[in-house]
Amino acid sequence: MSASNLAFVASDDNLLIDALNGMSWSALLDYFHSKKLPENVLLSPGKEKHVASAQAIIRNEFEFNNERFSLGDEFDWKANPSKDIEWLILLHKFYYFKELVGAYDFTQNEVYAQKWVGLIDSWIRQVPDGFIDSQVTGRRLQQWILSYQYFVAKWRSPTISPSFLESFLRSLHSQTHYLCEHLTPEGNHRTLELYAIFLVAVTFPEFRSATYFLEFSTEKLIENIKRDLLPDGVHRELSTDYHHTVLKNYLRFRELASLNQIELPEVCDELLKRAIEFSCYVHKPDGLIPAINDGDCNSYLALLKKANTYYPAPFIDYVISKGVEGRAPVQRSKSFENSGYCVLRSDWTANPYEEAFYLFFDCASIGFGSHGHYDALNFEMAAYGHSLIVDPGRYTYNESSDDGVNWRKLFKSTAAHNTVVVDGLDQIPYRPGRPVDPEPVTTLKHFVSTTGFDFLHGQIISQQYPVVHERMIYFMQPEYWIVTDLLKSENIHQYDLYFHLSSKAQSQTDLEINDVSQIVHSPNLIIAQAYDADIQVALEQGFVSQEYGIKCEAPVVKFSQSQSANTGFRTVLYPYLSVPPDLRVLQLPIFHKGKLCQAHEASVLKICIKTVEYTYEDYFFINHISVENEYSFDGFTCVGRFLFLRRNISGQVINLQGEELSVVRFHSKALLNVENNHIRVSYQHPNLSLTATSGRIESMLDVYEILSDWLADQENWHSL
Repeated sequence: MSASNLAFVASDDNLLIDALNGMSWSALLDYFHSKKLPENVLLSPGKEKHVASAQAIIRNEFEFNNERFSLGDEFDWKANPSKDIEWLILLHKFYYFKELVGAYDFTQNEVYAQKWVGLIDSWIRQVPDGFIDSQVTGRRLQQWILSYQYFVAKWRSPTISPSFLESFLRSLHSQTHYLCEHLTPEGNHRTLELYAIFLVAVTFPEFRSATYFLEFSTEKLIENIKRDLLPDGVHRELSTDYHHTVLKNYLRFRELASLNQIELPEVCDELLKRAIEFSCYVHKPDGLIPAINDGDCNSYLALLKKANTYYPAPFIDYVISKGVEGRAPVQRSKSFENSGYCVLRSDWTANPYEEAFYLFFDCASIGFGSHGHYDALNFEMAAYGHSLIVDPGRYTYNESSDDGVNWRKLFKSTAAHNTVVVDGLDQIPYRPGRPVDPEPVTTLKHFVSTTGFDFLHGQIISQQYPVVHERMIYFMQPEYWIVTDLLKSENIHQYDLYFHLSSKAQSQTDLEINDVSQIVHSPNLIIAQAYDADIQVALEQGFVSQEYGIKCEAPVVKFSQSQSANTGFRTVLYPYLSVPPDLRVLQLPIFHKGKLCQAHEASVLKICIKTVEYTYEDYFFINHISVENEYSFDGFTCVGRFLFLRRNISGQVINLQGEELSVVRFHSKALLNVENNHIRVSYQHPNLSLTATSGRIESMLDVYEILSDWLADQENWHSL
């Protein structure tokens, strides 16, 4: 029988099953003390740190979101001492019960059990079911049951009286029925609410409604997981932090079902495996996640460790242990196509693990619900153990502040992200909740990851302005990134390109502007563009928030221009370990059929890199019109989507990468000529790797022969 057809029993007279009806509450307390608890998810053993943390709770002093208040002996549960509703919400979620549980488990001191009883009893007397909203009820039920398992079932605290047990169970029963009737329609809140109902059903089969609770929550959770997780495993609210909150609840559901022999369909396992895979990729080399779309910079490696017990895989071991155990993921970089998220990485096996290169790219929609920021084509980047370009986070859900700034609006804004702002507008008008205006349309137009390089191409079309923004990111693996922003319009617009640096860069960032390049120097990172009189660069004061309620000053780099018709920005992002290289970026003229091209048609950067160990000249050509067009620049001729070429101080080509290439020449010398075909080229001395992107090449031998002749002739090359 489906849950929807079960009789709904909510009467207090029908609280318990027939076998327990008529028993006194004193006898029932003995029963619940002696019964074998269903297999459940428990807390770790108590420690001395819990004793220290519990002292403030004993005094009714609570600190949430970095705000501490002393509420007094007989406080009003419905009064909020903070201007932020999140503070009151956290008070009612009862997460702090784990401190009382840990302290009691460690000391057996009844003062902690007495406080547990007193807080619950006070809450029951003052607060109606459903106060604030349903998700708060769901989280509270989880915390109450978890703590019950210690105070009542495990330690049989003498503080627990028959009358308290009665009021406790009646309140649990009533709140659970409330949840069944008032579920959040969709999203992560619905998930945790359903898990709470499932937990009540498994923990208290003595409830007459337990069968209803169990079948209702199981049926709805299975429906929910299919709707919640996109086919690529990413939670549809598209928040990296809330993705893990949802994953945690589904893994608890999976674990509790397994422990109690409750069968779940295979689709649940498949979706959870994909959600775990996304978690592995989204974690930065330092073990933290980027705070994309309402979240904090948390680490969920402990959650991955738990997930690995149910879905063991060598790549999970590898991520958890930061490369010490297991086996690296097969794919170096990965596109999560259904969500629009991409992760570009350097080699997983490079040592030290924490110093790997990492870039998270957001070509996603705003996402379901109210957690989406206005951040299309935003990215976060890390290298050498540092987060260098960051998503500033969320900071607060509160709409007001003492300084008169709407920080919620500011942190959600397009300008608070690493993307281009058009005419000072957000990509969609601000709302504190779910958007009602037409949402921007995002498209991931191209993604390739191969030996030697990664390349992606995303696009956003906003309804707020008549401009199409396209962003292309080339990763010269494992060294640096080139970001090309193309802005297409028929009218004059103001364009501001933002890069938000970490708080570590505060007071350590400066500008260098000359007639060749515009360069930003910050710790472990150089941001450079070719000099352009029409583009102004400035350092502004910004903020980042790694944890809710805390914001830190951090510098913001802004490149600005006001242009008519089509334009763009071309930016080199060069991380370094300790000593910065001497780096210069030049914009070279480029020609098609003898005519000088505009940058929106095609562009070429020449990037000169000099250190004590090497001197390189890199060229990056990218074509925005047609892969069939022939372009010439600085002695080169190229037909293709893009070309990266590196020459050493002797003039030898030691790195050549390209996508959809058919012709590459230097003066009269043919370096590549596969007319009527377009191939992917990835050459880094001494290894050669070619992959056809067109079925028109029947054999790769001809291509290898062409490049072999070219490479053999390298000694005839001279520096440009």
